[in-house]
Amino acid sequence: MSKVEKSYKKPHYGKGAPKRRGVEEKLKGFLCSCNIRERDCVRESYNLLNKYADLLWPPQAAASDANVEESLETELKSLRSEKRFQVVDSGAKNLIFIKTTLEEPVTLAEHILQQIYESKSQETRFLIRLVPIETTCKAYIKDIEQAFQPLCERHFSLESKTFAVMFNHRNNNSVTRDEVIKTVADIVAKHGESRQLDHKVDLKNAELAIVLEVIRGFVFIGVVPNYFKYKKYNLLTFAPSEEPATDQCPSANTEPVEN
Repeated sequence: MSKVEKSYKKPHYGKGAPKRRGVEEKLKGFLCSCNIRERDCVRESYNLLNKYADLLWPPQAAASDANVEESLETELKSLRSEKRFQVVDSGAKNLIFIKTTLEEPVTLAEHILQQIYESKSQETRFLIRLVPIETTCKAYIKDIEQAFQPLCERHFSLESKTFAVMFNHRNNNSVTRDEVIKTVADIVAKHGESRQLDHKVDLKNAELAIVLEVIRGFVFIGVVPNYFKYKKYNLLTFAPSEEPATDQCPSANTEPVEN
């Protein structure tokens, strides 16, 4: 009797999780820090952002039965379009970027922190910090300068402000702390002089914090109000009954700086 050959089956490899899209220029969104549990952090971030976005900008209901069909078509178009919040690979461990189609991420983030600050409640366990980002750019001085100019115009044109610069860098050595700080501080100073405004540095209680997060080849930029009042936008700081999670960000260099 001939030997029966063993059947051979090719190994089956299941599909893994879809790969996240990478960072691009001119994105708006939120940098979300966590401590290891990234998937849970993403879930909590979506829930929190959607909850308060709906409170700030309530979805419009159908005006009458005659408009039901039109409203359904509008909703379908909305579902087919880009999501309001979408996670993006930030390029750093324990740091998630959620891009948004909203025009005012700073308004939403400040509202969330204000509500948590006033209620002294804890709404997240894995999401630690929620920092609004108004634009992204390549990690080169000229790109940073061009990206920050419109933000300076928006935040430093109407009245004199106190400010601080918060600088982080992770997985990047292409730009230095000093040259980034000098570039941004000079823009604020020159803009203030042109408008006859006196913008001053305050490292403890600045009205506006200019956040610059350099991660690999990109810079995340946001001009954030009440940054120190809300403990650098740490969501867990104000809950009296819970021990805040440690905001551990490896290879981070965070410093307020004075020009």
